[in-house]
Amino acid sequence: MKIAQRMYLTVVPAVLGVLVVAGLGYWGQYAHRVPYLVLIVAALASVATLVLAWVNARYVALRVERLAGGESANPVSVSTHGLPRSDELDTIETVVDRLSSAVVLAESGRAEKEKESLERARDYATLMASVAEDVTKRIEEIRLPLHILLENRFGELNENQEEMLETARTAADGADAEVVAMQRLADLDRGARTLRHDRILPGDMMKALLPTLQAQAEKQDRLLHVDIEPLIPAIWGDQPQLQEALSTLLSESIARAQTSEIALRLTKTEGACEVRVSGGGALPRTVRTALAMRFIGAMGGRVDGLPGELRIVLCETPTGGDYRGRKLIS
Repeated sequence: MKIAQRMYLTVVPAVLGVLVVAGLGYWGQYAHRVPYLVLIVAALASVATLVLAWVNARYVALRVERLAGGESANPVSVSTHGLPRSDELDTIETVVDRLSSAVVLAESGRAEKEKESLERARDYATLMASVAEDVTKRIEEIRLPLHILLENRFGELNENQEEMLETARTAADGADAEVVAMQRLADLDRGARTLRHDRILPGDMMKALLPTLQAQAEKQDRLLHVDIEPLIPAIWGDQPQLQEALSTLLSESIARAQTSEIALRLTKTEGACEVRVSGGGALPRTVRTALAMRFIGAMGGRVDGLPGELRIVLCETPTGGDYRGRKLIS
């Protein structure tokens, strides 16, 4: 029950009082048992009580409704038939109006800041993509002469010269890979890249990655234990991007392992499945790892880097349902 309704109910006893006095006047006059003075005083008191109860109930009810309704408060009080025009409710109403105005200003300011931040992020992503594209072209201009010099000998090169050229080509290839990853990350942030909606079997995808991971572990004199549970449910996502992201994260973790044995496990979870690497190293903060984490997050999963353990959760249904063609920033 609303406060206004409760206030109006306070008038009911006064109404009953008037009816009782009227009854007393009728039946008392008939039996000559009630003095006229008592009847007059009772009638006046009942009527006065009714009027005051009605005025006060209406006043409080209107003010409460006004406060609850969120109307903008002009300092004009409700008519109170002689009651003071300024009271505690005026103070409360003024405070509520000030707070409401402050909330409106804060909300508008927050929305404006969010809009500015989103626009700034898009500008940065566009600028980063533009720089990455330009750097990629320049690196290609470096790689091409190096490739020609190494593959087509125009003259005799000594061993040191060949080693220097090979080192330069390797560095150019590595820089090109980093720049390409940066460009793809920028495309994700500015919404220029969409994701496919493939049905993926996590067990099969993990088995396809095992030869590369095993070879990497053996190269570093590490023993890799693999445990893939059967009947892992299918998931939905962009299979090429997801497989590349998993390969990047798992390879980085194995490459930085601090123990001689590494445990890799694919298990079922409530959502779908998760990949755990125990004994691996902490992931480095590079563009490639950031890109891999962003792709997994865009497909509804997440990456948790715990001490001595890497946990990658892959969801059965991407966040928000079918994300076919969904952009990360709309």
